[in-house]
Amino acid sequence: MAALLRFEHVDAGYGNVRILEDLSFEAEYGQILGVIGPNGCGKTTMFNACIGHITPTSGHILFDGKDISKFSPAKRVHMGIGRTYQVPRPFENMSVFENVLVSAVHGAGHTERQGARIAEEALGITGLTEKAELIAGSLTLLDRKRLEIARALGTEPKLLLLDEVAAGLIETEIKDIMKLVADLKSKRGLTIVWIEHVIETMVGATDALMCISEGHELLIGDPRAVMDSREVEEVYLGASDEEVNAA
Repeated sequence: MAALLRFEHVDAGYGNVRILEDLSFEAEYGQILGVIGPNGCGKTTMFNACIGHITPTSGHILFDGKDISKFSPAKRVHMGIGRTYQVPRPFENMSVFENVLVSAVHGAGHTERQGARIAEEALGITGLTEKAELIAGSLTLLDRKRLEIARALGTEPKLLLLDEVAAGLIETEIKDIMKLVADLKSKRGLTIVWIEHVIETMVGATDALMCISEGHELLIGDPRAVMDSREVEEVYLGASDEEVNAA
């Protein structure tokens, strides 16, 4: 299957601090690719490079067959890249519907009429239709996470970057998010790259899993095989040689 997103030997960072080092991977059309790794390994930096907030110092980022390494964030959104943030960032004093409308109109450049239709669809798939008129600042954490996804959907992405949308949720809420992500793939045909520390989501809701260590890909493959690997136990879970041998 062809890749919608491809990183080719990407180095990137902030100022003189390099975070990503020779990072290479690809996300296929219609795939949910999970991403794990210890704090500081480069997961969020990878998203920032993908969306255009930072520019690679070397290597290439390809999206839908085009090299987007030097494209602006706005151009990448218009091409079909959307993202969420680990901490939901709604416009607190605006309604749920207005939050998504802003994404559709000012993010993706649609007319207000088009944007309203897109917003209604996004609220429908994220389960927020009945809360459309509520002020965003009054939402529970779960609904804020849903709204964060709905706002990203407002830009009509082909590729959706999810940044820890299950973090802070209880078990039943995590299952709700897992079902929502599955629906985004099956009903909307989205390609999804999902950073998460909740292992249940990475094993139970992804097609493939990548572990990043020190800015580069350590292992990519079947989610369960990746989680059961010695490399991931040592690097991501922090197991010592003695602990791994005793397991």
